Amino acid sequence: MVRETSGVTTRIAAAMTRAQSGNPAEAALELNALLAELGPEPTHERAAAEYVRAVAAHHATDSVEALDAVDSCIRVARAIDEPGWEANAIALRIVTLIRTGEGGDSVADLVAAENALSRTRDLGLAGWAHTGLGYAYDLLRLYELCIPHFELAAEGDHDPLGLPEAPAINRLNLAESNLRWAHELERLGDTSYDEEIKERRRAAHRWAGEAVEVILAADLLGYWPMAGRMWLAASNDSADAGEAAVILKDCRDQLAKLGDLELAAIAGAYLAKAYLECDRIGEAMDAADRAASDLPPTSDPPVEALVRHTAVQISAEAGDTGASSGLQYARAISRGWWAERLRGLYAVRSALANHELSIRHDAEWRAAREDPLTGVGNRRALDERMSVAQDSGRSIAVIAIDVDNLKVINDSYGHASGDEVLRRVGTLLTEQCRAEDVVARAGGDEFVVVLDNPDERGAPELVERIKSAADREAERAEEPWFALLRLSVGQASSTDGTAVAELLKEADRRMYAEKRRRRRAAQ
Repeated sequence: MVRETSGVTTRIAAAMTRAQSGNPAEAALELNALLAELGPEPTHERAAAEYVRAVAAHHATDSVEALDAVDSCIRVARAIDEPGWEANAIALRIVTLIRTGEGGDSVADLVAAENALSRTRDLGLAGWAHTGLGYAYDLLRLYELCIPHFELAAEGDHDPLGLPEAPAINRLNLAESNLRWAHELERLGDTSYDEEIKERRRAAHRWAGEAVEVILAADLLGYWPMAGRMWLAASNDSADAGEAAVILKDCRDQLAKLGDLELAAIAGAYLAKAYLECDRIGEAMDAADRAASDLPPTSDPPVEALVRHTAVQISAEAGDTGASSGLQYARAISRGWWAERLRGLYAVRSALANHELSIRHDAEWRAAREDPLTGVGNRRALDERMSVAQDSGRSIAVIAIDVDNLKVINDSYGHASGDEVLRRVGTLLTEQCRAEDVVARAGGDEFVVVLDNPDERGAPELVERIKSAADREAERAEEPWFALLRLSVGQASSTDGTAVAELLKEADRRMYAEKRRRRRAAQ
């Protein structure tokens, strides 16, 4: 959840609501002003603002602005180490590239977004990422992957900004995707899919009904009641077609006034179908023509397929022989697309499975070389690093660190307190070392740092930084066991002529020599 900071979160949430309910331009103005106020420092608030800027640009069909905001959000997400924002931004990049026809490497982006989603611990960001990935899979017609993401989003209804419309959005997405899946199956003209088509339509109607209940309970106004009523009427197979037509016409007109022409075009297509069922062919053709004219040029491909196919279907029913031939051709094309869709589904599932295996292998590899108490390397990691140094002939330095007073801490305050001290030392060493240095717990109260290719000042300077950091930790400690923290340190380097095989032994010898000197000084 994004923390509230002087009204910033409230303003971001308000912009998100405007962006998703027909006012993306207003949202963009507010977000640009807010980003200027926040400044360049990477924060959760800036990540949220950049992401919502991308959403606003997406709804305004400004792909350049959307992709710029996505890139900014990813940079901030990595700077603050929050993969949840990265997952959301990547999902929106996929959607933007699909809608612009650029495509990009969707499979690689899907794997990256799924990976980032698996690493976040923020339930709100995870909920949004499930929604974003569901939308991406929906546009790729990978419904088997889309629906589970939307269901997970609806299951928790977690939202990082606490948007009141979030539960409604989750259910409307499920209504739309289930109905979209049903239509694609219908266009195949294969009776073996009849039961699945019915099940998808029932699911769509159930979710649309839940969405309407949520909208009424939350007293949402404007766009949301129209959207809920539209999907409920569109998915209701048992309703009177004339009654459905009245509802759909009202929804279409209201949505057009609100500026959501894509949803107005969808409502118009369903209105045309309702008129057709009532044998009102002329009105059906007019509604289909109006839906085609309402359809924005940047509409999602499945929406365009619904509107265009509906128009041809109605023309065929009106006796247009060319339209009848067109329907037969469209069926053949649909079957080809369906086969292509199945190949795409297999490719994405294979990529996700391979990535999962790679992650599991990496996790197992790390676990075998990680000290479970402190999170630094273990003896195996240390031995492997020393073996690599021996074989490569590169110079290294070894620093041996012993935690003084650990036995006193364990005896006086318990082993849990001693474990806290060991964990703190592991963190302290990791903070002071470079990313390429190896930090390992050699066993008990002893740690070792291996520096690769150090200069003559590298190891001695690191020793001093480690000692200073430990002293500061002890001076400001509130718990008595941390106040007892002392480190004895010794270092040896191959640049001094010491053989790599002897470095650890020599660093140990110097560390114990220092320990003895300190004990004598204390006496």
